[in-house]
Amino acid sequence: MQLIIISGKIGSGKSTLSKCFQRKGYHYINSDSLAKNIIQGNKLVINKLNQEFNILNDDGKISLKNLKVILLSSEENKNKINAIVHPFFYKELNLILGKSNHKKIVLELPLIETRNNIKFNFIIVSIKTSLKIREKRYLSQSESKSEDFIILNKYQKSSEYYEKYSDYLISNNDTMEILQIKFNELYSKFKE
Repeated sequence: MQLIIISGKIGSGKSTLSKCFQRKGYHYINSDSLAKNIIQGNKLVINKLNQEFNILNDDGKISLKNLKVILLSSEENKNKINAIVHPFFYKELNLILGKSNHKKIVLELPLIETRNNIKFNFIIVSIKTSLKIREKRYLSQSESKSEDFIILNKYQKSSEYYEKYSDYLISNNDTMEILQIKFNELYSKFKE
């Protein structure tokens, strides 16, 4: 199995680059979607988060919107949430990867510092994009706020950290056409 991890800071273009791999036949795993499913569907995670933050709705479910507010309120809360969710997330992710029949998989994984929890060989491709462009992309999403971007960006590792722990780096400050050209150059290396 060839496992490509797409990483990068918030708004860098991870989903866009992942789609380029999907068009080449890679099976796609979105870590955000997987984490949300675990947060809303795993009873142990729900109970632990509720014990820590008392955030169950009247219907007994966790509101992702409320959880985001808690996460944004302090780095301590972010760390507590990650400490609860990450063990379940990586257990599930490694199960999915282990059972997969796909020869080529692309995994969108924003938190590059958690890469060592993956029990399979992988190649990391990180996307480097200017702060101004990343913020503009983030704010183009519905209900996104500049203050949220600032906090989320602060929580992430430095650009230098992403560069240090990546096998390949792609700059994404230009048009989609230029990104496609850069992807094609990168993809030709994977085929060799």
